Amino acid sequence: MVRFKNRYLLFEIVYADTPLGWTSIPASASLALTNASQPGDIADQSPFGDTGRNNCRLPPLANKDLLFALKDSIAENFGDYGAGLTQRPLTLKYFSPHTNVGILRISREEMHIVWGALTFINQLKGRPCIIKVIHTSGTIKKCQLTTIKYDRDRIMFLRNQAQLLKDSQAYTQLGLAYKESSDEVNSLEI
Repeated sequence: MVRFKNRYLLFEIVYADTPLGWTSIPASASLALTNASQPGDIADQSPFGDTGRNNCRLPPLANKDLLFALKDSIAENFGDYGAGLTQRPLTLKYFSPHTNVGILRISREEMHIVWGALTFINQLKGRPCIIKVIHTSGTIKKCQLTTIKYDRDRIMFLRNQAQLLKDSQAYTQLGLAYKESSDEVNSLEI
């Protein structure tokens, strides 16, 4: 029996319409930091949106949208040959629209084709973006652990920002978002 060797790519989608440029700090949070001296501008809304990542007030990106963009990028950049090679082994194991982090499972031989296609994607649903590959692994367990650590670091940064702005509601929401994110990642089948 032949064993298929897979690789797992952990990636993050970073949108360009954040005020700090190509960072994954939420746009509304950095706006709140720069406009905090102007009274009454943002007093009635939370600067962190729903969970505090990348303009969560916009419609979230669905799994099928991401896979369609990825397959389109593979076909455009690597032709029919690349599309044929990556058709079978390419699956999206996890994607969170709240944190814009996902895990792709691909064949070990085609990893570089998919990685290249990810980096060539420059917009999703009409929004300019870049996709950063954060980690590659041979097992999904290591990807899970890296995802949880990465999410924890990002959400803790945002919680500290909420604490500086004295926004207890956003602070609580970010704590719940972290718990939800880590539970979702832990529930992946190994």
